[in-house]
Amino acid sequence: MNESQLVARVRELFSPRIGDDAAVIDDQVFTTDLLIEDVDFTRAIPLRFIARKSLVVNLSDLAAMGAAPAYALLSLGLPSWALENADEMLVAYAEASRQYGIEIVGGDFSRAEKLTISVTAIGRIVTRPLMRSGARVGDRVYVSRPIGGSATGFALLGKDAEAYEHREFVESAIRRHIDPEPELALGMALARISEVTACIDVSDGLSTDLHHLCDASECGAEIEKERIPVFPDLPSYGAKFGINVKDAVLHGGEEYALLFTSSLRESDLSTRLGRPVYAIGRITKAREVVLKENGLARPLEAQGWDHFA
Repeated sequence: MNESQLVARVRELFSPRIGDDAAVIDDQVFTTDLLIEDVDFTRAIPLRFIARKSLVVNLSDLAAMGAAPAYALLSLGLPSWALENADEMLVAYAEASRQYGIEIVGGDFSRAEKLTISVTAIGRIVTRPLMRSGARVGDRVYVSRPIGGSATGFALLGKDAEAYEHREFVESAIRRHIDPEPELALGMALARISEVTACIDVSDGLSTDLHHLCDASECGAEIEKERIPVFPDLPSYGAKFGINVKDAVLHGGEEYALLFTSSLRESDLSTRLGRPVYAIGRITKAREVVLKENGLARPLEAQGWDHFA
């Protein structure tokens, strides 16, 4: 089974609550993520960034549900090299938890062959939960910020930025990958706007997460490639570094932007939010996801991250 099939089977066996970015129970949301060395990260990334990111991926799930952070549980499986540097990780968790207003209240430690991290985050519903399942035909499809930077940063990991002509671009792409920012304030703001109908975070890639949203909402989508906001300077410099820009934007994971739908126009929604958001297409009745490029419409397959692909 691939990852989607595993989730479907778990939902069938355990609970219909499974399938959104987090489970909603009594005005609280619960989410958890597991990160494993050499699968989700490598030792090329400093431990402090591994720690921060493992917390952020859970905070991004809370953001996608429109929830405010409350508490977290942290469990670490530590190989000898990580145990020797455990204080660096713990300090990073403490700093990140203060930055994002979430209290780490417990967890567990164990020995492991590879560094293994499990974070469970709990949030509070302030206004209403945002779900993947509310998109309506005719809604605009939005993304919260330019994308493609994380996949680019991953490709450039371990390379000496000073050796490159465009050092600032290399450093900013790597930073986007190793130290992403969750859209917590935006998630809560979207929940306050009744015309916002569905939301998911871009963790597996735009193509895959758009399919997730459409599947949950029993609809399709038509996306205009030219309207997708792209990480700064990626169209100019990407090819110089061997980056397939189109794949990085459409399928690159770990962006942690928000992908959402609303009946409001881009200008109206951006004004109400007090920040720009980007309309990239429309929700359609046909149960397919389509990409329009240079006047032609083609199916957009889900080609983002799958742990078991």
